[in-house]
Amino acid sequence: MDFFDSEMVLGFAKVVIVLICLLPVIYYVTRWYGKVQKSSSTVSVKERIPLGANRCLYVVEWAGNKYLVAFTNQQITVIDRLSGTDAPAHREGGEQPSFQN
Repeated sequence: MDFFDSEMVLGFAKVVIVLICLLPVIYYVTRWYGKVQKSSSTVSVKERIPLGANRCLYVVEWAGNKYLVAFTNQQITVIDRLSGTDAPAHREGGEQPSFQN
């Protein structure tokens, strides 16, 4: 009895060929599914500002409103909210929006 039987080698080769044929299909299906899931998202992170170890500020947009949110290891805090009606349509000179009311 040989360690590498010809039927076993042929079976292994068939499995490898099938996997090689399936890899592109799996790749494109996962990319398509990721795009479908991302496009239906209503929450988006507009900006992230690291403040040090395990501390960040995020500008998050949800339902037409922008939120300034602070993240630490212990808590998450909404600092301020800028509603869609409060935001001017166009700002001159690259001025950043103010989150203070």
